[in-house]
Amino acid sequence: MQIGLIGLGKMGYNLALNFRDKKLKVVAFDINKQAMESIAKEGVTTAPSIAELCSMLGERKVIWVMVPAGNTVDVILSNLKSHLHANDIVIDGGNSHFKDTINRGRDLEKMEVHFLDCGTSGGVEGARHGICTMIGGKKEIFEHCEPIFKAISVPNGYLYCGKTGS
Repeated sequence: MQIGLIGLGKMGYNLALNFRDKKLKVVAFDINKQAMESIAKEGVTTAPSIAELCSMLGERKVIWVMVPAGNTVDVILSNLKSHLHANDIVIDGGNSHFKDTINRGRDLEKMEVHFLDCGTSGGVEGARHGICTMIGGKKEIFEHCEPIFKAISVPNGYLYCGKTGS
């Protein structure tokens, strides 16, 4: 499975390595050019922009956003929207407030884009070697992405929790 990753901070960088180690084809982007150069040296494919990241993904895009909760998520989603199509999937792994998550999910639903919220725990070491996740969103979308969650989590370390914002 292929996945786009936006955000190469401490968690995102290690998550990219976790994806790579689990044989997921990851394409990463961050505004920090040094982080991009560093992760490329680790064998992770990078994209110079969000637009390019989206063009490098398959027909049904799965994009994991790993940036700090709050306005940064909204900025990323705003930049992503013009590059998303019906049936694409966005995963917010940044532990956003559930009310923000519900609003973001509704907003993307108008475009027929699916949204999963993914509470992520385990810190930097977990991101690298196995996280724990609690996922909200439509069950069938979770099931489509379940191989990703299973691959990057500790054994039995992921849980589908229900609708968006759960």
